Amino acid sequence: EHVLLNGKDRMGAEEVKGRGPSKNVFVQQTIPVKQLVFTPSCVICTLVSFSAICFGIGAACFVYASRAQQISVVYYDGSNTICSDTSSDECVFDFNITSKMDGPVYFYYSLTNFFQNHRRYVPSRSDIMNRGSFGTESAGSDPTGTSLCTPYDTYTNSNGKSIAYYPCGLIAMSIFNDTFSLSSQSSDGTETLVDWTNNGIYYDDSDAQTFVSKDENWLRSHCYYLGSPTRNDSDFNVTGFPQSLRDFHGNPNGRYHCWQYMSAPELRVWMRTAGNPNFWKLHRIIHGSLEKGTYRMKIDLNFPVASFSGTKGFVLTNASPFGGKRDSLAIVYFVVGAMCFAITLFLLFLGLTRHKGQKPPIEYVEVKPVEQASHGSASTAAAKLGVSTKRRDSTMQSGSSEVPQRTISFPPPPDAKFASNFVSTTKYTMITFLPLNLLLQFHRFANCYFLIVAILASIPSISPVGGSTFWLPLLTVLTITALKDGLEDYGRYQSDVEENSRYTEIWEGDGFHKVTWAHVQVGSLVRVQTVDKELSPMVPADLVLLATSSLDGTCFLETMNLDGETNLKQRQSPEDSHHELTVKSGVDPQTGEALLQVRPEAVQRLQVEVTCAEPDIMLYDFNGRMKFNAVENKIPLYGGSSGGQFLQRSTKLKNTKWMLGLCVYTGKETKIQKNMSDPPNKVSNIERKLNGFILALFCFLFLLCCAGAIGAGLFLGKVDIKGAWYLMPQITSAAFNVDKAGLSGAVSFFSFLILLSMLIPISLYVSVEFVKAFIAVIISFDRLMWVEEDDMPSKARSAGLCEELGQVNYIFSDKTGTLTQNLMEFKKCSIAGVEYGRGFCEVERAIARRKGQTLPPDPEPPRGLDKGFRFVDERLLFGKWREQASSKQIELFLMSLALNHNVQVETDLMRPDAEPVFQAESPDEGAFVSAARNLDFFFCRRSMKDIVLRIKDPHGRTEEKTWTVLNTNAFDNNRKRTSVVVRAAGEDRVMLLVKGADTCVMPFVDRDGGACPYFKTTQDHLDKFSEQGLRTLVFAGRELGREEYADWNRDYMAASLLSEGREDTLRQLASYIEENHLEKGRKSVIFDSSVPHRKTLSLYGVTALEDKLQENVGDCIAQLAKAMIKIWVLTGDKLETAINIGFATALLSTEMEPLIRISQDDLAEPTGDWQSTASAAEMALFNACSAARGRRSDELKFYLKQAAEGLPAADRKMVEDLLVQTSDDAGGEEAQGQFSLAESRLKDALLRERVRNAVKRMAQQTQQPRAGGYALVIDGPCLRAAMEEDLKMDFLRASILCKAVVCCRVTPAQKAQVTLLVKDNMPGQICLAIGDGANDVSMIQAAHIGVGIRGKEGQQAVLASDYALPRFAYLERLLLIHGRWSYNRIGTMVCYFFYKNIAYALTLFWFSITNAFSAQVLYDDGYQSLYNLMFTSLPVMFFAVLDRDVEPEIVKRRPELYYTGQINQHFNMTRFWTFIFGAVCHSLLLYYVTFYCMDLNVTDDSGRSLGLWSVGTTVLTNVIITVTVIISLHTRSWTWIHAVVYLGSVAWWWFFLLVYHSLAPGWMGSYDSADTVYRVIFQLGDSLMYWLIQVSSH
Repeated sequence: EHVLLNGKDRMGAEEVKGRGPSKNVFVQQTIPVKQLVFTPSCVICTLVSFSAICFGIGAACFVYASRAQQISVVYYDGSNTICSDTSSDECVFDFNITSKMDGPVYFYYSLTNFFQNHRRYVPSRSDIMNRGSFGTESAGSDPTGTSLCTPYDTYTNSNGKSIAYYPCGLIAMSIFNDTFSLSSQSSDGTETLVDWTNNGIYYDDSDAQTFVSKDENWLRSHCYYLGSPTRNDSDFNVTGFPQSLRDFHGNPNGRYHCWQYMSAPELRVWMRTAGNPNFWKLHRIIHGSLEKGTYRMKIDLNFPVASFSGTKGFVLTNASPFGGKRDSLAIVYFVVGAMCFAITLFLLFLGLTRHKGQKPPIEYVEVKPVEQASHGSASTAAAKLGVSTKRRDSTMQSGSSEVPQRTISFPPPPDAKFASNFVSTTKYTMITFLPLNLLLQFHRFANCYFLIVAILASIPSISPVGGSTFWLPLLTVLTITALKDGLEDYGRYQSDVEENSRYTEIWEGDGFHKVTWAHVQVGSLVRVQTVDKELSPMVPADLVLLATSSLDGTCFLETMNLDGETNLKQRQSPEDSHHELTVKSGVDPQTGEALLQVRPEAVQRLQVEVTCAEPDIMLYDFNGRMKFNAVENKIPLYGGSSGGQFLQRSTKLKNTKWMLGLCVYTGKETKIQKNMSDPPNKVSNIERKLNGFILALFCFLFLLCCAGAIGAGLFLGKVDIKGAWYLMPQITSAAFNVDKAGLSGAVSFFSFLILLSMLIPISLYVSVEFVKAFIAVIISFDRLMWVEEDDMPSKARSAGLCEELGQVNYIFSDKTGTLTQNLMEFKKCSIAGVEYGRGFCEVERAIARRKGQTLPPDPEPPRGLDKGFRFVDERLLFGKWREQASSKQIELFLMSLALNHNVQVETDLMRPDAEPVFQAESPDEGAFVSAARNLDFFFCRRSMKDIVLRIKDPHGRTEEKTWTVLNTNAFDNNRKRTSVVVRAAGEDRVMLLVKGADTCVMPFVDRDGGACPYFKTTQDHLDKFSEQGLRTLVFAGRELGREEYADWNRDYMAASLLSEGREDTLRQLASYIEENHLEKGRKSVIFDSSVPHRKTLSLYGVTALEDKLQENVGDCIAQLAKAMIKIWVLTGDKLETAINIGFATALLSTEMEPLIRISQDDLAEPTGDWQSTASAAEMALFNACSAARGRRSDELKFYLKQAAEGLPAADRKMVEDLLVQTSDDAGGEEAQGQFSLAESRLKDALLRERVRNAVKRMAQQTQQPRAGGYALVIDGPCLRAAMEEDLKMDFLRASILCKAVVCCRVTPAQKAQVTLLVKDNMPGQICLAIGDGANDVSMIQAAHIGVGIRGKEGQQAVLASDYALPRFAYLERLLLIHGRWSYNRIGTMVCYFFYKNIAYALTLFWFSITNAFSAQVLYDDGYQSLYNLMFTSLPVMFFAVLDRDVEPEIVKRRPELYYTGQINQHFNMTRFWTFIFGAVCHSLLLYYVTFYCMDLNVTDDSGRSLGLWSVGTTVLTNVIITVTVIISLHTRSWTWIHAVVYLGSVAWWWFFLLVYHSLAPGWMGSYDSADTVYRVIFQLGDSLMYWLIQVSSH
């Protein structure tokens, strides 16, 4: 007869082997690592190495500088001039070369203050330079068409080379240079022209096609007369520009200009835009040497520079691999190397002289509470938790208000209109997905910001870049987020399809027909079956039960989908409808009961009308009345968690073949759908601070834009720009108007806003969401947080709070099922004053360990008992209890155990041979049933009214005995007890059986005249059991008289028929019968001691259950305490039990004694000389209570007046009301009632006053430090007083100074209130709540982080939580390992994201200083579009997923390391601005080091000039390498994945350059018709300076 309790046996280890989360080392975070530790020796070695590199480069620079020779001549500088700037005469002058210059010698044409890098000049972006759209006219004709600036025709020249025609544009105006002739002078005055060439002065593009604008003759004839590349061409002598071309407007959308390649080498060199306004342009190469002597230069001046304060000159040099004579560069390297060496010596000196003392201990920073706006009302607190506070009573304060009703009929009328049963939980449809998703995404401010920037970037007149630069990343982010949202919604859609497509049966005319759930309507008659596999056993809509397959009309439901509980709930169909609609069809072979089926003819003539309330969110509440087959007497209908006739949608029919119900609510109006609301929106601390940091960056961006706008306005007003004829100032635009410099400067604000928009990283949010999602996967798959025997993993239900786990300051924990297993073991009992049960509980063993004692192990239970039943006492087992003197009392006790419960026996209808399973609503009841079974009272089965027990007689024979359950008074949190009225079959005696908390049962035990001689002994046993940490319940009962029961039962049945106020009335009737009131309609004596009653209960016995502690709970709490996390335990247990559990779990320690105790028992009857410390108000209230008890009216009034002076407002108002209500003329019962009321209220006020004084004393006491710290223990009534508006802040200030707080006898609402008290008034302190039951849901939702324990009390806590754990001990790993890692990773990740974007954006700002604040870009548009998406995101994302600053073993040994998150060490304003400061410094270094090394556009010994895009590519290469190095330095644990990703990120950038720069112009169509970066990387790769700059920059 083996019966499984609370489910099936646990699977053996061999059955679960190989199950559980993935063992992948990446997911498990167990990849072998190499820790990166910055030791002194590591730092010194790095500095020495860098110093050696600098000295080496400096020496090389000096060597090459000593060999290089250079002659610079400025022939026009505005004041001291050799040549006239405006003269048309040839300028001739001589200069000397003092020593021979070895060839090759390079001749450079030099200019200063020439803003070739101005946005108006740079061809890639200026509509002035790209004079727009031209047609396909033939060579020599005027351009007229509208084609983009691309080759419109080609021809083959005489050399067989393809020539592409381009129209000419204003860009031709900037292709100019003076004409030079160099000759040597002999001693006799003979001039010999120096043999130079233009071959090799430009980089060979290796392209088969040469690009020109039409042909050069046409170009020279129609576009400009500038001056010949060679001095002898005399037709280039006048500067001009045809007016016919000036009216065309350009299209700047292309990245590249039309003059990338020209047939003339000089033009091709000139069109390589310089990055600096002072530059050299390679003009000729002298392959031979220049001998020592005098040389003559003849120059034809073809254009002026005086108008913009420019200078002209030339340079002769034999360039080195460093690009020229770089003496200053060598000095810089020597200085930097010397500084590094000096720092090394200083560190060595400190290491040798510094005293190596011990590391100072970490001190906990005291955080003082800040009182927030008052929200003390219950409605406000409930609103914070999302709980409705609307009353459903028929009478409101303002008067009578009818609850809206609906009427449902069967057969349903054709015109009835109710909600469809089709359920859709999706957010989107195919039509609304795109607009609605975009609308939701643009609620995020960053997306709106980048949308505005992208729109502005699409306006050519103000944008320095193309719109695609911003549209690409924005659309990428929006697409990724939309895909994620779409996949989530598609999952919901699939669930909806599955649910709506389930099959059930409804009556349609002539019988039951199979339909989908979506076709069920209000008024449908629905039959749910469990025997047909094609039909779902789940209830398709909210139904009213009419009939079932059970003879007694009952059915059983599993409500896991509602509340997560797997125990069965009973429902009872109305007797009239059940008998009318069913007919017997056989006998069940298992139970012998009759089998029923539906009577079709009865259904054919069925007429039902149900009146009930409109749908609401009250999950179990239902009140209605049913008119059945035209009978006038309406049948009452009601709901409840157990019992009633209401069946909720998605509950599952069990242990019943079929049931018949009338549909009352469908679809969105069903109870479960009404309760499907999103959990509270919790935002992490980092995300909250992030908004502030982004706002600060917006201010920073605003300042930079203002600086840029001011700079642009000032430059436009200077003569240097007004006279810059090459910028064509006469052709104005919004951003370039020298006559309205202020207005153009204001417009430039938007140009800089576009240019610097990368300061705000658009990909940050998406990257962080991906990282958090993966961290959530890692937490969920952690095999060290998985219970193997139950195959129960942990689960991260919210991915947005993972970093919050690393900052927890307070933990609010439930006890039962959270710290304990909620697996009750029947440990001891007390019957008739005799204690039974051997062995020791865990609390006893903990107490013994504190005293240095060792207790023996528990005795092993004898064979023959159920598996898991470990109660040992030979006086009771195996029928020995019959030999005890109190055997009759023991029998009553065991009978009460077996009868007073609501355990169900579940059988599998599809497997008749399967063993039954006990389904208990709580582990306590399961333990009682199990204990009764092993003590010869075996609970067999239950029907609607009957309980069948199998009882063994003294001879070992068994007989079945049936008891009829006449009435059941369910448990509630007010009475804290439950009772049943039973009658044994064949007997007339009616018994009331009561069980409940000792405080709610023992006061009503009859002990007068020796009726209960063992009362005092039992009370002592209760106290002893509580001190041992055992859960105690008292069992009592009495026999009810026939008339007494009949009278009470009439009231009970009448109350059961009420449609309003049913629960309150039944609760009053339960108190009436249990407490034996002398008056009807009174509250429980527990709340009103003035209620007259008789003590008539007989004490049967006391049970003591051990709720065993979960594994490693004590170690976990000890570790969390060392991590400086304060733990508050909020439990409903007695004070002594809570204290002992606190010691057993290491929450409390002997160093904390004496504990600060604030309890109702202690304050109600204080001991010692309490009057000496009592306040005047306390003494007055005490005397007033005595006067009220003694019925002394005058004395009462005197003390009431005295007390009113020192009380807070609420209590003063109560005292004043008592003064008014107390009458001298009242007599008899009226006076007695007045005094009783006054005494009751004064006791409450006295308790509140004493709590107030106790809190003040505690506040003073905790100000004095104590070695072991303080611990507070407070019970529910005192906590209620301490939470009053005038006292709660004092209570909070004192409580936070305690190392541990235990609140016992608290209600679920008080748990939430305590959590909110700390959360709302302790800014920056993160609160975590952990619990396992429905009573913990409000606390879990109130905290910053909610953790649900996947235990025995259903899944409500888990469903409301952010994280679900199978064991409390796993909280240590969740917080100290995953939480700490996540906080460190994400805090660094966010700061780094801003760092890398600011380092990028500021290089553009520094560049704007050198280009007259024109907002010209330094980088190609493709770089900017992909910088975040492709080049820098992966390293930081892998860092945020994999980095471990210390290994778990170290954190376990040093939990104090968790403190860094509590003080926000990795994400605070200081660290944030440190990163920003680092970004500013790095951007300055990277930009100016690169520009210093490439200032003259010459970087190697080929002498060829590099341009703007070469400099930009070099700077961005340095930025990418630097930001990758920075994240590498922050990476503390290196794996092969880090090496691949970090090095691969840089390698990917170079690979991208190789591919991107290899794409010929036009490869992508008109988008890149003229490529400014075409083959740039190949030219840079040949340059030593390119690689040297990268070494220097890092």
